Amino acid sequence: MAKITRSVQYRYLDRERAGIEKGTLEDLLRAALAEKRDSDVIGEKARARIADLEQSGQLTLWNGLQGYDPKGVLSGELVLYKQGFDVPAIEERLDNDENRFQLVRFQTDGKSKPIEGALYFAVIGDHLGIIQSNAVTGRWLERYFTWLLKDITSGLEAENFIALNAKTAFAASDLAKVGPAKGLTVHANSNPVPERATSDTLPPSRDFKTKRKGKGATVIEVLKLMGLGEDTIESIRADVPPGGSLEGDFLVFIKQGKRKRPISLGTLDHAFRNTTPGEIDIQGKGTAVRDNLQSRSEPVRVTEGPLGLDPNEAIEKIIEVLYRWGEQGVVNLSPRE
Repeated sequence: MAKITRSVQYRYLDRERAGIEKGTLEDLLRAALAEKRDSDVIGEKARARIADLEQSGQLTLWNGLQGYDPKGVLSGELVLYKQGFDVPAIEERLDNDENRFQLVRFQTDGKSKPIEGALYFAVIGDHLGIIQSNAVTGRWLERYFTWLLKDITSGLEAENFIALNAKTAFAASDLAKVGPAKGLTVHANSNPVPERATSDTLPPSRDFKTKRKGKGATVIEVLKLMGLGEDTIESIRADVPPGGSLEGDFLVFIKQGKRKRPISLGTLDHAFRNTTPGEIDIQGKGTAVRDNLQSRSEPVRVTEGPLGLDPNEAIEKIIEVLYRWGEQGVVNLSPRE
């Protein structure tokens, strides 16, 4: 087993969106874990913490729950896995002189189920540290906590949800030149057309659903949100040549009368919580900042084995970093009244 470098990222609860007036996110989670789902106490049985967030058979589990004892730090790993699979396979028999290997159906046994990815986290008050993966990000943790606190227990009201903001800051070299944020330029994901497609062979709907790497909306999705009709969108689609793509940058700003108003740091924390570098630019006083908006994070060394990161070590590293940030005054870990 080898040591690899992973990043512990900081998140904090957006209390306004959660609609929480008293207590902390940790308090809400502990209360939810003490409730029952069917006949199982949620915090005591792994099966009570399984969620099918998209009703697709792709399951999410708060596994390895730690800190259920109030004296410990509430933490664990969020595992995304499939129900199983049933695929064509070839029966390789090297001890056989036959001229042809047989084709068979390969199925999981119903107990062992393939893992898509995992996220490791720890919660202290309204503060979290996470080590995420490509498949399981902070956005998925938000969805899981919302499911647990709204669909399974009564921790949230119907209109509220869990949003875990990042702690953002400009690089020192950019802070002076950009000043207050005057707007955001959102780079929507491209909508490519297949290389071999032509206007004669494409169906009316066209295949514009493929997204490049990233989690943002596609250009067409944004156009729909802006209220453009299907006929207009279809006309734009028809203009894109085979192998081309539809790109779009969308400027977002606040106006009061004829003057632009600054965008708050809290809004930036929320906007950048689940983005990748380059998805959003900050528009300042006559300039823009790209890629230099920094989120609070710290690299750590964690053991990686054949099954992934050592979960106990990953969680231990996250807790160490959270407490170190508390000691440095970067975050205030004291309980919220």
